[in-house]
Amino acid sequence: MIQLKDVGVSFGARALFAGINLTIGDHSRIGLVGANGTGKTTLFRMLKGESSPDEGSIDMPKDINIGYLPQEEIVMEDESIFDAAVAAFDHVHELRVRMHKLEQSMQDPSLSQDELDKILSRYSRFQEEYARDGYTFESRTAEILQGLGFKKQDLDRPCREFSGGYQMRVALARLLLSEPDLLLLDEPTNHLDLPSIEWLERFIKNFKGALVISSHDRFFLDRVVDSIWGVDYGTVTSYKGNYTKFNELKKSRKEQIEKEIKKIAETRKHLQRFIDRFRGTPKKAVLVRSRKKMLARLPDVSLPKEDTKTMNLSFPDAPKISGRVLALEDISKSFDSNQVFSDVNLTVEPGDRLALVGANGEGKTTLLRIIAGELDATSGEVWRSSKLLSAFYTQIVEARLHPENTVLGELEEIAPGEAIPALRTIAGMFLFPGDEADKKVSVLSGGEKSRLALAKIILSPSNLLLLDEPTNHLDLRARDVLEHAIGEYPGTVIFSAHDRFLIDRLANKVVYIGDGKANVHLGNWTDYEQWRERRRTRKTTERKREVTKNVNRPYQKKGKSKPPVKDKEKTRLQRLREEETNRVFAEIEDAEKEVAALEREMSNPELYEDPDRMRKVTSRHRSLKQELKHLHEQLEGLLS
Repeated sequence: MIQLKDVGVSFGARALFAGINLTIGDHSRIGLVGANGTGKTTLFRMLKGESSPDEGSIDMPKDINIGYLPQEEIVMEDESIFDAAVAAFDHVHELRVRMHKLEQSMQDPSLSQDELDKILSRYSRFQEEYARDGYTFESRTAEILQGLGFKKQDLDRPCREFSGGYQMRVALARLLLSEPDLLLLDEPTNHLDLPSIEWLERFIKNFKGALVISSHDRFFLDRVVDSIWGVDYGTVTSYKGNYTKFNELKKSRKEQIEKEIKKIAETRKHLQRFIDRFRGTPKKAVLVRSRKKMLARLPDVSLPKEDTKTMNLSFPDAPKISGRVLALEDISKSFDSNQVFSDVNLTVEPGDRLALVGANGEGKTTLLRIIAGELDATSGEVWRSSKLLSAFYTQIVEARLHPENTVLGELEEIAPGEAIPALRTIAGMFLFPGDEADKKVSVLSGGEKSRLALAKIILSPSNLLLLDEPTNHLDLRARDVLEHAIGEYPGTVIFSAHDRFLIDRLANKVVYIGDGKANVHLGNWTDYEQWRERRRTRKTTERKREVTKNVNRPYQKKGKSKPPVKDKEKTRLQRLREEETNRVFAEIEDAEKEVAALEREMSNPELYEDPDRMRKVTSRHRSLKQELKHLHEQLEGLLS
């Protein structure tokens, strides 16, 4: 479908890419991985056609439909969540207008039979097109928005009432609804919580087009891609398999290169020894010249550039806790009339690694703030060890950093007596090597600020680390640094995260927060997922068994356990039911008349010249259709 031929891109004297030759097939599932700043977004923009390569070419079909979700936040204003997403179906409105025009044309009595046949043929084609989306686009839009974390009552709210992250979800919904031939997603999981990420995984498995996706979520990549493009130091290398396979192949490739380097070094040493030994011997002059030529022809092989430093962190002394670290007893929290959770009971032991998981807005941050002592519970008790010394990393990292300080200056605040070389070593461990450590906080990127704030928190004297979404804004390499640091930390850790790889590697308990409750599960993410699947399977089996039992149950007359209703009461109930049925019939009739009127208005091309009126009409039409659905369900219940 798409071919990159000898593609090269430069920024000034710096070559970002050179000599890239890659192919995207009709059903490719490609994961784009590499450190921040290596050119992944540039590659996306070239594929979308927003920029051109400096060298080579990108060949693709002229009529290809490409959908692109950038990393940058997309700002939306007054339109509702639903209207912003349903814009993916503007072609449905256009079809309605065209069909209406043809309907008017068919009423012309002066038309010949041939002309009428041609109009009917076009109308039939439009009807077929309309049938693909026209009857389902509203329900599909609502389904995808709810899959991405919006509640039913949110759909008519203006986009401006939601955060940038939620507006990105609307943009993603619109993109998925447009069903492009090629879907380009640049870090989509940055804006999603765990339930939404799992929903997106299921959606992508059924997506019919090609996909190129950049993500720092290793679990996500393992589940949705079948090949990896590794972006590193001016090259893009294609590997077959998911992210785990990519790491294995990369490691194997490195080992092969190391063997080749060793073999070439031995050959070079052997040839040089022969040259040095017989350099002044006339009888060996021909052989010496031959060996020199062989030495000159030996390839210069080197390992790919990469950070090979290991982390040997030295944590400040903190009191050791022998008994319980802390305990939550019947904790509840409400904000005014909104209850976040209730009756939370949790015991934390020394060395525990607790992962808090669940959808955004369910109370993970609130619970961490209660544990940290930054927020009081509405009811219940928090017991803390007298030796407890906690350090709390929040998602709002700017509050913990000073813009005028350098990276070294920030680290010096937590280790005032430490020598500068030692601080530079610590900075290098958190991916601030050399002059990077002298950068001011004010010029750091979001990911760099997160790394610096994590370094300060992790290296502060503490025996309990509280981390709220620590992997946000971190690339894969930085996440490895964080995982290693938490793994070496000698105290207890409680962290909220959507990164299932991190949870799987570190957690010994998973606390799922949802529906106002907090349920504790022993083990890591894989253990929790297996428990959840077993529970889902058991519920499905029980439902099937109950249905089978009800179907096979023989008819039995009701016994005397329930006394018969008196005739007068029966008559009264029947009259009430008839009145209710007539009322529902009347409401259905009124609603259907209004729907018909709105649809006539929606088929008028002039409506679409007035965006405000169009939004009101389509919004009213949508709510009436939903109301009709409920009325029909109500009527069915009354008649049965």
